Formats: sequence, structure tokens, C-alpha cells
Amino acid sequence: MPSNFSFYLPQKKIEKVLRDLQTKKAAVWEKKGERMALELFRLMARDVPAYQRLLKKLGIRPESIKKIKDFNRLPVVDKASYIKTNDFADLFPKKNIGDVTTFSATSGSTGEPTFFPRGEKQDQYYEYILEIFLRNQFEIHRKKTLGIIGFGLGVWIGGIFTYKNLNQLAQKGYSLSLVPVGPNKELVLKSLQKFGRLFDQVILMGYPPFIKDVIDEAPAKGINWRDYKIRILTAAEGFSEEFREYLAEKTGLKNPLTDVVNIYGTVELGTMAHETALGNLIRKIAWSDPAVFQEVFGCPPNRIPTLAQYHPYIVYFEEVKEEVIGTGFCSGIPLIRYRFPDKGGVIPFEKMVQKLKNCEVDIFQEARKAQIEKTILRLPFVYVYERSDSAATLVGIIIYPEYIKAALEKKPFERYLTGKFTMITKTDEYQNQFLEINVELKRGVKGSLSLARQIEKESRQTLASRSTEYNHLLGVGSEKEKERLRPRIVLWPAEHPVHFRPGAKQSWVKKPN
Repeated sequence: MPSNFSFYLPQKKIEKVLRDLQTKKAAVWEKKGERMALELFRLMARDVPAYQRLLKKLGIRPESIKKIKDFNRLPVVDKASYIKTNDFADLFPKKNIGDVTTFSATSGSTGEPTFFPRGEKQDQYYEYILEIFLRNQFEIHRKKTLGIIGFGLGVWIGGIFTYKNLNQLAQKGYSLSLVPVGPNKELVLKSLQKFGRLFDQVILMGYPPFIKDVIDEAPAKGINWRDYKIRILTAAEGFSEEFREYLAEKTGLKNPLTDVVNIYGTVELGTMAHETALGNLIRKIAWSDPAVFQEVFGCPPNRIPTLAQYHPYIVYFEEVKEEVIGTGFCSGIPLIRYRFPDKGGVIPFEKMVQKLKNCEVDIFQEARKAQIEKTILRLPFVYVYERSDSAATLVGIIIYPEYIKAALEKKPFERYLTGKFTMITKTDEYQNQFLEINVELKRGVKGSLSLARQIEKESRQTLASRSTEYNHLLGVGSEKEKERLRPRIVLWPAEHPVHFRPGAKQSWVKKPN
């Protein structure tokens, strides 16, 4: 069975790429995505031993998958059912790991971290995506730019991945200088003070709560944000429009729609989608109008998803049972219909325009009013809610329920606790994140400050032992940062209806109201 799969490599002239993305019909890019998905299937059916076994087990004949409607019936796979059940080499085409240049790990997994490989071709995808939105929204081709990278460095994908590809852009001729400091607020602020005024603009990069901390603590260091032209690049978790406005107000951003970009990515497929000015405008309109929100996202506005645009010829997204699944060769391991798992959906560009028209919103007119009409890319949208496998996040760290279960199941707590709890990531009045853990007491047991402190101590120790990123920040952070990492324990009587309603399935993680 022939395979015509070839990595999508962008044209040398990025100006033409952007012009095409802005002017060609949206269907052109969507069809390219379908072709990529089918070609990748043929490659995997021919050359990837693990996928060959899966098809054989399910009785799927590769030659029967001819059109995208056939592709859409292929099995959905995930880390547990596909990655962890096969020998590592069997996940590669022809078992060839010779093209791997980097291994990155999932952040703080339960037990052994899962490593995903990347090669140069996969990194070129991120370089391509970066160049598009950095030109289109941050105008790096016109401005001398300082990039301060506050993403985690080391085995985690964020910092190294970002540094490498920004460095590649600098080598292409962009006036782009980088300071890869990692999640160290002191160094971020010192770098800003020392170099910031030498550049036309400064891009602050990091997890959203970290960036907020940097912004909040700058005035105490004598920094006036109005002295700099700031842009912000974040990843790892979503945030509210109120949070975006907060960042804009504190730093004096000219246009929050263009000047703040959040990335949707995973270690499995790298950078899969990114916010755009158009997507941010749609999200803002929807959040302020319940009817628009219902039409666009199909549910009441009780929580807001990240809304991003994606390049379907790099990652092909589908919506299956209210979850987003992806297809792509964006790590060294090609993946077909991979479940992350993330709650959300996919909206083609023209369908999004029509949804807004149904609510009497002319999005092109609104874009002109917001002065972003020249940035519009005719790419499809993906929106993502919380991880459907129920994990909390704290300053970019994924906190799995298993971590807290391990702490509460320790011998000293047997007399006092049922073992049930609910985690909620909250923000205080200053928009600082903290993790609240609501713990159920056994019937007849009264809570005490002493017990709460014991649980807090054990939870913190368990988190440090289970999550490499949590442990890292606990080791290098300031006292104020360490205080932010401290879980806040709330003790509840048995079967209290707020979190422990009798007969109901336990919610280990809840989102804040």
C-alpha cells in the first residue's frame, strides 16, 4: 500500500504563507488537513508495528480507509491503551528512532513519567506556527524584540522547545534576543531592567499565574510597566477574560486582543493551536452575551474555554463525544485519533462566522472596530475546557487526584478521614492562584486546626515526591512562591451536600464558580 505522507514544510517566503492564510478560502486548509490525516494513516498502517497490530486486532483492512468518512471510524487511542501497552520502538515507523533529537516528559505523571521524542522535522512545525503568530500579532519583523522565557526548563517541553525555535527564528534574520531564565521571577525582572529599554518590545513568556506574579511584583522593584512595550505569551492552562484584562491594565497593553497569546499544546503533539486576535474577540463577545455563548459553544456560560485556531495540515482535530482528539506526526511518534483527554470541540472557520451571524454578530465588522481585521487567518477553531481525566492545575503544574489520595490514605489519618476530597484551583482577591482541598471527615469526627495542618504537611510532601515540577518550584522558589504552593485544607463533616452528597459519584476535582 503506497504512502504519500510527507512532512508539511512551510514555504520559504512567510509573507506568502500569511497572505494565503488570510485570503484563501477556509475549505482549502481543511481539505489539506483531511489529506494529511489519510496519508498519515497509510504510513502508520504500512510502517508502524504497534498500529499494525491494533488494526489487525480490530479486523480493519487498511485498504478500506479511502475517504475521511472512513478515517473518522478508526479507533480512538490514548496513552493508556496505545503508548503504554506497546514496546517503545514499535511506536515508530519501521522502529527507527534514529531521527530523535530530544526527549520531553509529561509533567508530573502518576508514577513513571511518560517520555515523548521529537526530531528536527517536528520542531520545524512549532517554528512555523511561532513565526506566523509572532509576525501577525507581535510584529517581530518590524520591531527589535527581547524575549524573556519563563517556561520551565529541563525535561519539560515548554522552555527548551520555545527557546530552540525562537532561536531558529533569530537565525533567520529577525531582530530577536532571548533570555531563557525559566520560572524565576527575580531573574525575569532583572533581565527586564537590564535589557528591556534597549528593545522596541519585550515578550514575557511563562505559565499564566507565573506571568501575573511577575507583573504584580515588578513595582516593588522600581519597575514601571509603562516604560516598556510588553507582549505576553502563555501556555499550559487557560484563563478568563478578566485575567486577560488584568494583565493588560497592569502592563498598559495597547490591545489585549493581539498582545496576549495563549498556546494550546501537549507533550504528545507539541504546539497544536494558538489564540488569535479574532478568536479572542469572539471569546470576549460570547462571554458578555449568553445567547452568543450558547450558539458558539453549545452550553450556558458557566465556564469559559480556551478558544484557539489551528493548522489542520499539521494537527487534524476532531470532536468525539464532546472531547477533542488529534491526529499528527508532531512528535517522533505518529498518532492517529489520539485522546488527550480534553473536553471541547471543533468549529470550522465558515461555521463560526455563521454561528455569529445567527446571533446578529458580523464578526468582520467587529474586527474592524477592534482594529484587528488585518490579522484574520481563515483557519478552523478548537475550543478546550478542563481535562476530562479530572486534574487540577496550579501555576502550570498538573495536580492529579492520585497525589492527594496517597497523602490522605496514610496510617495516621485512618481514624479521622473517609479518604474523599475535592480539589479546586481558586484565585484570591489579588488574582493569585491557590489550591483548595476540601476533605471529608468521618462521621462523629470534629475538625481541628491541628488535623488540617497535618493534612497540609502530608499533602505537600506527597506532591513534592510525585510531581517533579512541584518539587522543583518548591526547591528554587522564594518564600512567597512556596507559600503559593501550599495547599489550603478545608475540613467538612461527613456527607455534607456541598462536596460529599450521599449516593453521588465523588467529584475529585471541581472548577471554581
